[in-house]
Amino acid sequence: MCIDFGMSRADFRAVYQEKKPLLVRGAVSPGSFTWRDVNALFERCNVAEDSFKLAYDGIRPKQEYVERYLDVGTPRYRLIKPVVYAYMRKGATLIANKIKHEPKVSAFARAVGEFTGRQVVSSAYTAFGQRSSFRCHWDTRDVFAIQLIGRKRWLIYPPSLESPLHTQQSKHYEDRYPCPSEPCMDIVLEPGDVFYLPRGWWHDPLPVGEGCFHLAIGTFPAYAADYLEWSVRQMHASLEVRRSLERWEEDQQLLADIGPLFSTFIQSPENYQRFMEQFHAASRDEAALALEHFGDPGADSINEQASLHLRAHSSYGLEQDYLMHDGHKMKFHPCIADLIRMIRESPGLQVRTLLERSGFEDRQLLRDLLTQLCRQEVVFVSDA
Repeated sequence: MCIDFGMSRADFRAVYQEKKPLLVRGAVSPGSFTWRDVNALFERCNVAEDSFKLAYDGIRPKQEYVERYLDVGTPRYRLIKPVVYAYMRKGATLIANKIKHEPKVSAFARAVGEFTGRQVVSSAYTAFGQRSSFRCHWDTRDVFAIQLIGRKRWLIYPPSLESPLHTQQSKHYEDRYPCPSEPCMDIVLEPGDVFYLPRGWWHDPLPVGEGCFHLAIGTFPAYAADYLEWSVRQMHASLEVRRSLERWEEDQQLLADIGPLFSTFIQSPENYQRFMEQFHAASRDEAALALEHFGDPGADSINEQASLHLRAHSSYGLEQDYLMHDGHKMKFHPCIADLIRMIRESPGLQVRTLLERSGFEDRQLLRDLLTQLCRQEVVFVSDA
C-alpha cells in the first residue's frame, strides 16, 4: 500500500506540515480497497467500543444499532444490520476509530508514519447519501485523508484558533473562534487521492450521493505543552514548588522566585532529551506478527528479497546511535546504527540492496544481524 506523496519528507516538513493543506492526486492505487474489504473491516470492529460510531443528526446511541447477546455463555456484541442499513440509506456515516491489526489499513498508516516520523492513529468512514458526516469542525491532530472508494467533497476554511490542542475541540470553542464565512478550498476527492489537513483547519466532508469510503490517518507528535506539563511534575523536588499558596500579596515573591527556576529547567538540553526519550519510549508502532519467520528455531535468516522497515516511526536518538524501543534505551554499535539509518531513509529497502550498500564483507553475518533486529522488532519485514 504505497503512497506517493510527491515530495521529500524534508520538503513536506518545511512547506506544509502544520502550515497549510496539501492535495496529492492519484497518490495511491484506487483499487486498493473494495466493498468486500470495507465490509470485512467494519465487521471485525468491536462495535461496543466508543471508537465505533454511527453518525446521523449527531452520534446515534449504541442501543439503537448494537445488540448484546450470549455466545455459549460469553457476552458478545454485534450490529443490528437492518437498523444500520436503514440509517445508511437515509444518509448516515459509519465510523471506526483507532483501527489496529488490519493489514491494508496498517500499510497506509505505516506509510504516513514513516513519511511524518510521528505516531499515527487510523479511522475509517463510509457513507452513501449527501448529508454531512459531522457539521463543520476542526480536528486537534493533523490528518491524511485517503480516498479509496467513490468521491467526497471537502469544504475547507482557514483556522480561527491556530494549532489547537486535544483539549480545544471546536464544539467547545466555536463561540469564541467561529468558522470563517467563506471556504478557502472546495475540492472533490477522487479514489486514490490523498489530502493532508493540519490541525485547526475547519472542514466539512460531504458525501456526493454515491458510495464512498476513506481512511483518516491522524498524526501525533510531542507538543510544547506536553513538555511543560512533564517539567512541572519533575520540579516537585524543588522546595519552592511545594510551598502552599494563600494570598497574592504574600505569594507573589514565591512565584517570582519559581519563574527563573522553571525557565532554567525547561531550557536544559538534558531535561529536553529526558522528556523526548520518555515520550517516544511510550510509543508502540504496529508491525505484523511473523511467527513462521522469527519464532521457528529451524528458520533460516531472512531472505535477500525481503523488504525492510524500521518499526519506530520517529527513530528518536538514532543520530546518537540509540533508539527508544518498547520503553527502553537500546544502544547500537555505530556500524549497526548505520544500517538502521539506511533503512529509515529508504523504507522498504531490500536486504539484497542493503548488503550491497553496506561495508560488511561477510554477507551471512549481516543477514544474521538483520534477522536478530527483526526478532527484537527493531526492524520488520514488510512481506513477512
